[in-house]
Amino acid sequence: MKKLLTLFLTASVSFTLLSCDPLDKKYDPEKYSKVMEAHADSVSRSAFNRATVENEINDVRNEDFTYQELIEQGKVLQKKEQINKNVAR
Repeated sequence: MKKLLTLFLTASVSFTLLSCDPLDKKYDPEKYSKVMEAHADSVSRSAFNRATVENEINDVRNEDFTYQELIEQGKVLQKKEQINKNVAR
């Protein structure tokens, strides 16, 4: 029984550690460049930058979001901009 419990706890801890994605952590203005450089591709970095600038313009705290949430916000903003460019043509 002890072996089974130990095996279960070890598996649980391993799974938890492996599933921790640095992009799921809250934005940190002092560490963001290292996190983004190590864990995001160029498209995600571009979207992230777009979102952080937009939030700063609108007085929204970036620290209230995770890196992944900021990336998703940026992708939505970029899609809206692309649609507006296509409509303007």
